[in-house]
Amino acid sequence: MTVKIDSEKCGNISNCPGEGLCIKICEQQALIDDNGNLKVVDENCDDCDLCIANCPNQAISKA
Repeated sequence: MTVKIDSEKCGNISNCPGEGLCIKICEQQALIDDNGNLKVVDENCDDCDLCIANCPNQAISKA
């Protein structure tokens, strides 16, 4: 199972109070900055849930 981004809550990289914390803590490069927008690389996600637990906007969840 992979993660899903709620774009209304996320605010993308420029409006994130964690300044893209989810990207920084993802050891599998499953979350990437795509021109300021947060994107999920499904095949890289190993279901560690670090991004879910650390998202300051609670914008990441299980799909």
